[in-house]
Amino acid sequence: MRIVTRYILRELLGPFFFGLFLFSGILIGNIFVNLTQFAQNYGLPLSTVLRLLVYQIPENLAYGTPMAMLLGTLIGLGKMTGHSETIAMQAGGVSYFRVALPVLLTGLLVSGATLVLNENVVPVANRIYREERAALTGSTPKGVIRHHFITDSSSKVKRLLYAEEYYPAEERMIKVFIQEIKKDRVVRTIQSQELFWSEADYGWFFREGQIYQYEGEQVFPIRVAEGFSGLTRPPREVKQLARRKPTEMSWSELHWYIKNNPQLTDDEVRNLQVQLHLKIAVPFACFFFALLGTPLALQPQRRTSSAGFGLSFLFVFIYYLLMGVGSLLGRAGTMPPALGAWFQNILFGLFGGWQLLRKAR
Repeated sequence: MRIVTRYILRELLGPFFFGLFLFSGILIGNIFVNLTQFAQNYGLPLSTVLRLLVYQIPENLAYGTPMAMLLGTLIGLGKMTGHSETIAMQAGGVSYFRVALPVLLTGLLVSGATLVLNENVVPVANRIYREERAALTGSTPKGVIRHHFITDSSSKVKRLLYAEEYYPAEERMIKVFIQEIKKDRVVRTIQSQELFWSEADYGWFFREGQIYQYEGEQVFPIRVAEGFSGLTRPPREVKQLARRKPTEMSWSELHWYIKNNPQLTDDEVRNLQVQLHLKIAVPFACFFFALLGTPLALQPQRRTSSAGFGLSFLFVFIYYLLMGVGSLLGRAGTMPPALGAWFQNILFGLFGGWQLLRKAR
């Protein structure tokens, strides 16, 4: 049985890696064209273009892997079926499920590897790409977050903080405005030139501050050289709240962001929840493509490689069409966000599982 497994994997992995380079190459090539136009507009050298391109490779590998899994399954198993090798295996006592098992396990393994890539490499690469590109255009200096909003609350006071510039590496903010709200009424406002984190006192302190204390209809301004801002979130949480782009967050970071950001509207929460569940649903498309492609490839008929390519593009198109529909329904609240994100996987899984059981009988 080990010989059969090794043989099936050898036939599968060849077209899989070919498809991975093909599909990822198409996506990366399109990005390269856009980057060359960007470089011409700003007079950037080729080395900068290549560096930016490297940051985009992980995300496009993650998108290309499910397509490659489907292509590998259709061409690898299809070639064996076309040469009657799978029929000979079944005649020799190898069951239909035994032939399909290495493909399904490979799909599951590739899904896990894609999930690890999507969680640990893609968010960091996307964030560095955005920061590098913003720094090159001069819109935002590297390592600086402009127009940063966060909320903070204790048992009695709610705070809304706005900083014109936030330097996460230095744990400080520039031109800060803080409003304190108690019982749905603004009770104090702080304006300062700088807000910084003090590890010794474990808190955020401001310099050159102007405090406006509200008591009824009266306002009492107080100028303070340095003082405690009242902000209780540690730098790690402030930094997480600053990374607002879902593509720059891992699953755990985005889940934390949704849970700890009360200023989000219901529509924004649903949108982020759909993107949260897509972070797992898209990598596991590798398994569902393997589940779908296995019974199609094991049909007792001759199929050329061009037919495998055609079916791959067709099903990839249908998959992303269904993903768009499911995501739209999830964001609109027509269905739960988790169901909307997994909509295409569920349909492909049901169809592929039914085909697999039907062929096995």
